[in-house]
Parts: sequence; C-alpha cells; structure tokens
Amino acid sequence: MKFSSSRVPAGLFLVVSLGCVAWGSNPVVSISSPSNGSSVSSPVNYLASASSPGCKNGISVMRIYSAPYVSAFTVGGGKINTYITLQPGAYNTVVQAWDYCGNVGKAYITIKVTGETKPAGFVYALNSYFNANGTNSNVRGFTVVGSNGALASTLQGPVPANIEPAAIAADKGGYRVYVADYVSGDVFAYFIDSRNGYLNPVPGSPFPAHRSVAAVAVHPSGKLVFAALSEYAAGDAVAVFQVQANGSLKEAPGSPYSVQSGPQTLSVDPSGNYLYVGSGSGYVEGFQINTVSAALTPLPGSPYQVSSQACGSAYPRDLVDLMGKYLYVGDGTSGAIDGYSIASGVGTLSDLAGSPWVDIHCEGAAIDDPLFTYSPRSMTVDGTGKFLYALNMWERNIATYAIQTSGALKFLKFTAQDIACYGAVRTDSSGNYLYTGACSFGTIPPGYGGLAGFAINHSTGDLTLLPTSPYTYPQPGRTFVQDIAVTPWPPSSTR
Repeated sequence: MKFSSSRVPAGLFLVVSLGCVAWGSNPVVSISSPSNGSSVSSPVNYLASASSPGCKNGISVMRIYSAPYVSAFTVGGGKINTYITLQPGAYNTVVQAWDYCGNVGKAYITIKVTGETKPAGFVYALNSYFNANGTNSNVRGFTVVGSNGALASTLQGPVPANIEPAAIAADKGGYRVYVADYVSGDVFAYFIDSRNGYLNPVPGSPFPAHRSVAAVAVHPSGKLVFAALSEYAAGDAVAVFQVQANGSLKEAPGSPYSVQSGPQTLSVDPSGNYLYVGSGSGYVEGFQINTVSAALTPLPGSPYQVSSQACGSAYPRDLVDLMGKYLYVGDGTSGAIDGYSIASGVGTLSDLAGSPWVDIHCEGAAIDDPLFTYSPRSMTVDGTGKFLYALNMWERNIATYAIQTSGALKFLKFTAQDIACYGAVRTDSSGNYLYTGACSFGTIPPGYGGLAGFAINHSTGDLTLLPTSPYTYPQPGRTFVQDIAVTPWPPSSTR
C-alpha cells in the first residue's frame, strides 16, 4: 500500500479506515476561474471543485497555494469559491485537494495580476483564544469586494492583540481601529492603511486605562474614544480619551466617570451628543458629551433600569442606536431585546410600547464570561433602518426583526441553526451585507477560524449566505471571534 508523499495540511486530520485506504486514483481538481494564462485584478476569484470517486467519504480539504509552500486559502469539503489578495506580478498557483483516504490531487493555474480593484471597505475580526499567555489572540483584516460583499484576507496576516481582547471598534472615517484588552487594562490603537487595510500601531500604543476594559467606542468626529472600565466593583467607570494630532490617546481631564457596576457595552448616538452605557448589573446610563472639554454629564433620569425577564436578572450585552431616535438593548441573559425612545434634543430614554421583546427562552445565565453563550449577544441594523438582526450564541443563529414606524420590533424569523456563531454581527458601511463569526458547518477545518457573510434583502429582511462564505484563516487552538469592526472606503474627509 503506497501513501501519497504530499503533506497533509497542518492542523488537519488524516482519516484512514477499513474500505478507505490511500490507493487508487487521486482526486480530480477542476478550476473554472481564473482561466489559465489570464490577466486579472486582485483580489482574484477562485472557483474550483474536486471529486474522488474511489474514496468513500470524498474530499476532506481543498487549498490554494499562491507560491510553493505559501498557503493562500484552505476550506473543508470539495468546493472553493473565494477571493484571494495578490500583489501585481506573475503567479504559478496550485489548487490542491486531499481526500479522506490520504490521496492528493492538484491543478495548476498560471495568472498575471495587473492591478488591484479598490475595496468597498475593510472588516477586522478580533480573535480570542484563552490560554495562559494569550499568544493566539489577534486581529485579522479583510477587504470587502464591492461587487458582491465577499471578503478577501489582506496580506498582512494576524496582528497580535495582547492577552484577552474584549472588543474592537473603528472610527467612522475609516482611519483608526481600537482594541480593548480586559486583562491588561489597555486600549490598543492602530492606523488603517487605506491602500491595503494593514494595521500599524499609533505612537505610544497601548494606552493604559488602569482597569479591565470590556468595551470601546469612538465618537463620530473621531476625536474621542470611550472605554468601559469593568470589574464589578467600586471604581467601575467610563474613561474618555482625546485623540491627539499624531493619533495617540490622552485621557481627558475629569476622566474616568463613575457608572453602575460592570459596564459591558457602549453606544454613541449619530449626532455625537450622547453616550449610552449598558452595565451587567442591569442598567443603561445616558451622558451628554461635551465635544470641546470631553466631559460627560449624566442625563436626567439616568440610570435607567432594564426590566428583568423570567430567565433572570437583566444583563445588557449590546446597544444599538437607530438614527438617534431609538435605542435597543440586547439583554444577553434574559433572552430579550428592550427598546427605548430617545427624546429629541435631550437624549433621555423612555420605554417603547411592547418592550421588551422575547428573543429566546431562558438559555443564559448572569455571569461575566466572554466565552458564555449570550442570547442575544450582539445586534445590528441594515442600511435602510428597517430591520434589526440579533446574534444568539446559544442557538447559533440570527434573529430578524422588522422595525416598525413606532420603533417597536416585530419578530420575523430565525436563520437556520449553526449558520452563525460567536462574538458579533456587523453590517458593512452600505448596510447591504452582514458579517459574523462562522460555525464550522463542515467547511472550516481544525486549526482555522472563519467569518460568514450574508446579503441583506432590504424588502423582506432575509439573509442569504454569500456563495463565497466562509472566509477562513489559520487560527491555532479554539477560535473565538470576540468582536468585529467594519470601516468604509474611501476614508471620509473628516479625521
């Protein structure tokens, strides 16, 4: 019996069983895009498939090599539909397939990359792997393909994200990204290179917050950064940083500002006048923002207690501000979404009729654990402001709600189970596409992480998994997409 000498990809398992041995014909790999000898623009769309009639269980894994020993993309199963980023030049690429019997098949494609198509934005996935030293915690960058919302990994590779990163946020202009680290108590700041999406530390980063940082948010002007300091103890607060001319952060006079115990999530209204803070102790607080002095002043009636449900005490896990009119609170342990009307010109909150809306039924528990399966854990709104989407980690699905003219929510449907996992749901700058952490659903090999992308139907609210999804990347250990940030392109004229 002769086994193929080709390597099994790192992190993958070779399965050999009775009736499935490494002999017979090798897998057959077919490539329909790009054409051999063609000139193309980056990112390059690869469409390929593989079959292995002689192996009972078929194809295990497929991979694209952009150069010898240079892996550009890996996916489980016998189909590839993805984009890979390549710099201008000539490439002798290989698409390779492994079947479950240990056989290997290859197809060769020579292309010339003549230039790059400008991205429609960048997506950054904050990956956490909780071990003793946090070496696998990082940020992965992707470009958004303008024609269809697909993602292509940037060529930068993983950017280290210290010990236990809890959240990531980008400024509205698309110039900088900020990462909150819960264990080190720092805010990490990065410049975004608009040419390729690469991240580069700003001078002086990281910036100490002197307490565990659970969330981070950026003012619409890009001049202020807010950090939730959360240890469920006296001293919990919101720190306010002013962005200096060189991009560095300096804590503002008067910061930090006391809040209820356990702040978990932050939201700044689109006008930049108000900051809302959701705390694990069951409150939402509102502050008026002085954009000159960076001072925070509590709003009348704040704090606002979130109503508890049958599942237990309220635990705000995410906040969504819809056009400065409505504020939605994802109660991660009560399995509900609470809604508030925002008083125009005042910022105070009042309950929306019908609130809260039950999202799931009593699957959570009130603990402060970033690996816990909160439902809902994260929310976002489509570009028309007509639909709200809630990620339920316990059920591993996304709930779709219609937003009524009154601000009330009407439940429409759940996606299929296991179609979405982990951390966050976010839309691109156009509001046409939604991104979240991907469940394995048979296509993410061991040792890899992934994002799932969906097209949004603005008439029905339906989510359709993009044919190029999932977008996989090497990630040793148990991958957890903690959070996602999306930036526009080109960057706005306001810094």
